[in-house]
Order: sequence, then C-alpha cells, then structure tokens
Amino acid sequence: MCGAGQIPRTNSIKRRGLIDIYADILGAIDDGACKTHIVYRANLNFDRCKRYIDDLAKGGLVKVQTNSPSNWAVTERGREFLKKQRELRGLLS
Repeated sequence: MCGAGQIPRTNSIKRRGLIDIYADILGAIDDGACKTHIVYRANLNFDRCKRYIDDLAKGGLVKVQTNSPSNWAVTERGREFLKKQRELRGLLS
C-alpha cells in the first residue's frame, strides 16, 4: 500500500545496476567532458555523479584532464572496462 502522494512502483520499472551506471558515465565522458555534461548524458544527479566519478577515479578508470581540472577523460583501463562490459552484454542478449 502506498502512502499519500506516493506513486506505486510497478515491476516494469528497471533500475540500472552499478556496472551499468559506471558504463554510462564512461560512455558519457568519451574523450572528455565536464561534470555537467556527464550528469545529463548519464542521467544522474550531481551528488551521485560526484560519488561515482570519485569511485571511477580511485579505480583508475577516469582521470582529470591536464588542460582543465573540471574535465574528465577515460583512461585505458576505463576503455577496457567498457569493452568487457559490452562483451558481457552481448553474451547475455
């Protein structure tokens, strides 16, 4: 039962898993993007985007571009992650 003002959740709504969110962020960054562009392209809010980008940076999948501290770039390790994630999706479809 839903409380007042709440929308009932249906089974047709699918949530992205963490791996899919990371892949969406890496795909949004591509050759470089600022946080605002990443937020819109990956369909995230700013707080979550910051947390996920920090996680990706700690894992060595993204880095700050040297020409601008507000721009992010995908590392070789990040590109490998995207490649493997796409391969896995191909196996599952």
